[in-house]
Amino acid sequence: MNKRDYLVKTFSRTKRKDYENYILTAIWHKLNNLNIKPVSQQYIKRKNGKHALMDLYFPQLHIEVEVDEAYHQDNQEADKLRMDDIISAISEESISDFLCLRIDATKSIEEIEDRINEVVSIIKDRASNTPLKWNTYEEELSQLKQEEYLSVYDSIAFSDIKDIANTVFGKNSKRYQRSFFRVIDNMWLWCPKLSITKNGNTKSIAGGWLNFLAEDWSYIDESHVDVGIVENRKSTYTEEIKLDRKRAVFAKYKDNLGFNRYRFVGVFKCIGLSPMDESCIRYLRVDDKVRIVK
Repeated sequence: MNKRDYLVKTFSRTKRKDYENYILTAIWHKLNNLNIKPVSQQYIKRKNGKHALMDLYFPQLHIEVEVDEAYHQDNQEADKLRMDDIISAISEESISDFLCLRIDATKSIEEIEDRINEVVSIIKDRASNTPLKWNTYEEELSQLKQEEYLSVYDSIAFSDIKDIANTVFGKNSKRYQRSFFRVIDNMWLWCPKLSITKNGNTKSIAGGWLNFLAEDWSYIDESHVDVGIVENRKSTYTEEIKLDRKRAVFAKYKDNLGFNRYRFVGVFKCIGLSPMDESCIRYLRVDDKVRIVK
């Protein structure tokens, strides 16, 4: 997606919120810098462990802009979160220079304009001290290839399984139809669709497979709606433990614009049955980074 289409889609997400749309688009136009990438309606995991929806976020600068309206509806309740939202959320805890700038939309137009100018000045100041380049997806992949590791704290999201295999594990494939396969030595690539439980009900979105990722990404519990498949998995997981097989996990989710993406959530190993539910196989995270194969 080119910058024009991205910007149109990003700011169209605020079009039903009159005050927010006016303020955020004013900020963007006053910045007048096409190397700064804006993200609207981005979920963030706060330091207190709760999730919230940021009105506007500048990932290169680690700056959030929040518009405070008189009747701001709380649509960030934990029970309304999809697993997509949890996976794609930015972790405030992992960003040392994170900055939140607030604008009170209940003020007079003159006061709002003054505050907009203050916010723009702060953003421009940080931008002037930050190397900025709004990379294309292809440039992001090329840049990642030069790194030694991919970490769970890296914000890169992959659009296709082949891009993961080719960029991270040194493959040269045009397509992968499987979501689980060996990539190198005892390392396997696993790209599960994740399930989430709401009001005690769980729904599979992956051919009957139920994959539960802990909110802190420390473990994954895997099960299936078919009891026969569950029993078969119980009889074979010991082999995975014996072989010391590792799984580099890239969870599938939808980004804030509604596109399917894959996000690295860590390297996991099978440890047996879940202590919470014996119908599940548990995978424990053993590393928060994976070495990039040159």
